[in-house]
Amino acid sequence: MFVFKNISGVTRNSKVINYIHTLNSGSTGLSSTQYISGSLNNKYWKSVNVLFYTSGSPVLPSDSKYQFHTSNFTIYDNLNPQHLNKFHGYDSGSILSIPTHYIGERIAEKTFILTDKSYTDNSGINPIIKDDGYGNLYSTNAHHSQSSTTAISSSDNYVGNIFYDSGIVIITETGSWSGSVNYSNLTSASNYTLEFGSTQTVGTTEYSVTINPNEFDYSMNYSLRCLPQGSTSTFEEATSSFGSTIVSNPYLCADFTGSDWRPYITTIALYSKGEIDPVIIARLPRPIMKSKKIATTFKIKLDL
Repeated sequence: MFVFKNISGVTRNSKVINYIHTLNSGSTGLSSTQYISGSLNNKYWKSVNVLFYTSGSPVLPSDSKYQFHTSNFTIYDNLNPQHLNKFHGYDSGSILSIPTHYIGERIAEKTFILTDKSYTDNSGINPIIKDDGYGNLYSTNAHHSQSSTTAISSSDNYVGNIFYDSGIVIITETGSWSGSVNYSNLTSASNYTLEFGSTQTVGTTEYSVTINPNEFDYSMNYSLRCLPQGSTSTFEEATSSFGSTIVSNPYLCADFTGSDWRPYITTIALYSKGEIDPVIIARLPRPIMKSKKIATTFKIKLDL
């Protein structure tokens, strides 16, 4: 009888999972904060200033497309820069914080859409804000443009920034989206929605457990225990002489000792070396009859 044996093999892989999220102002953990430089909530302005808007020197080689500044989390792209000038040009704005359990490792570029249903123009259209894939926010249906001769997400027309790795969205523009709605109004009321994609790397460990025909022929099922023929002991007395549990009774009923009998496998437990308690227990969706002719390999897959 074999009770333990070594794991046949272990393989590890990883894959990137993409998610699509639709949140609203009532979603758990989602928060919106209005900041004003020099006011009582000046701490929010100071915080995002240090984290995202202070100047710094690139620490990666100058020929690298993406560079991180030493003093903040801004992504520097030589070809498609993240515009930061309006944060210092205006003393107020909005900070939208998205919890990490939504963004995973990061928000996917060019997937972010903010729709504020608290405000409409004269035609009943809600303000819509999107990202350009480079950390800038712009409105796709604004009534007013700072410059009609440049791109909608240019340094003239962008309205804020998104920091994909941090899940932070900052609206820095305070001008007019329409005649009656300013950008500083957005997310201040409690009726806005967010749509965005996120990515998460999932690690998978697969354990292979091979059972040969001559192994694990003894059942641990206590209902198969019987007393030896002719025994005068009670079942409880026989059991207690071998241990404190019924499983400790070594006597299997006659029907389960013949050469044609084969046990069913229902559970596989994995142990650390020298430990008596399993670290992983895998339960099969249905019992598998053990083969007496060929080896059987079970694969236990664990997602982390």
